Amino acid sequence: MKTFISIFLFAAILIFADAYSQTITQQNKQTEKSGTTVSYLSVADVFAQGENLANKTVYVEGTIEHVCKRTGKRFKIVGKSPNQFIKIQLGDKFQQVDSSIIGKKGKVTGKLIPIKMDEKMVLNWEEKMKEKHKNEDNTKHYKEALAFIQNTYNQIKSGKISYYTNYTIEAESYELE
Repeated sequence: MKTFISIFLFAAILIFADAYSQTITQQNKQTEKSGTTVSYLSVADVFAQGENLANKTVYVEGTIEHVCKRTGKRFKIVGKSPNQFIKIQLGDKFQQVDSSIIGKKGKVTGKLIPIKMDEKMVLNWEEKMKEKHKNEDNTKHYKEALAFIQNTYNQIKSGKISYYTNYTIEAESYELE
């Protein structure tokens, strides 16, 4: 009987210690998060304020719309407008991602890199996209991307816009919801 009580007491102490450890860990995480309040920008906010945010660390959230199948190190986030998107570039410290994250909300922290493209650069963008996605020309993604690039080219050529700015974030961290 004493052995049974000793085992029961020992198990109760282990359970209590584990629960206490988990509580402390949760409190530490909450303290870390509450120590600095981070306000995430929308994709539309980045497009509206992009010139002021260029080459600075930004906090952006959006819905993951596309994942690069070839590398697993890039994905795109969008906001309310599918024509405003931000490319997220994952560095070597990150594991590859796959299409299972499409549709999830992503919160990304990293350096915002604007790329201003003139008429010639947009044509180069189109050629590179066609080359990278050679065997995907019948997919919805390919057709939509090509139409967007060609529309952008036509807007620049007609003088409607003088250049197109595309944004990339070199990710320092990201989380999925």
